[in-house]
Amino acid sequence: MELLGSRSDGMLSLAEVASHLKVSKSTAHRYLTTLEELEVVRRDEKDCFGLGSKMIELAGALLSRHDLRNESEPLLEKLCAETQETAHLAIPTGNNVVYIAKVDSPLSIRMASHIGVRNPMHCTALGKAILAYYPQDKVEAIIREGLPARTDYTLTSAEELQTELERIRSEGFAIDDQENELGVRCAGAAIFDYTSKVIGAFSVSGPASRISYERCLELGCVVSKAAQEVSRRMGFQVKKGGGS
Repeated sequence: MELLGSRSDGMLSLAEVASHLKVSKSTAHRYLTTLEELEVVRRDEKDCFGLGSKMIELAGALLSRHDLRNESEPLLEKLCAETQETAHLAIPTGNNVVYIAKVDSPLSIRMASHIGVRNPMHCTALGKAILAYYPQDKVEAIIREGLPARTDYTLTSAEELQTELERIRSEGFAIDDQENELGVRCAGAAIFDYTSKVIGAFSVSGPASRISYERCLELGCVVSKAAQEVSRRMGFQVKKGGGS
């Protein structure tokens, strides 16, 4: 299911599934047939496979009960209206962040992201905002697994990333200066629960042609305030006069 969901076109042949999973065609066919019967996987007229409608139903049920998403939606709308840029909510999953809600910019040029997409923590504003408040041993474990470059601007050394995380903790927000995707800048801030654990992050994103680095810093302050408000709703005691 992860393999099928990772493809931009969403469809793979039996041979491609078997090759990617390093199993025989008969084994892949058995898996796919079972998933197709459960409507988790669908088969098209070319005998290729993609995620089925059951996934939408299951994801919708999960998201409808997600407290963070429910508390965040009004503030995401407000954040988008105030900045005129696309607003995202993401949660951590392993070494990545996954979008669970977004509000599109009303402007004609906007982000092409969608709910369910995963991106690495080390090169996204959302991810770095979360990573800044992880225990040090967890940060070091992620660093050991590698910091692959997504663009020429990606921070790929442990020293660079650790310095960046210190800055984020000091200023209360993270910046993605074309580190994950060329031509895109983002500002993000962490969200905490009642135990002071980081559970997600807000961000606003837009084209670098419209969002200068200086503008990104301004957006960081706006996003930080929105993240603090969601944290408060989740029971976190927000410190006055500074970041979370």
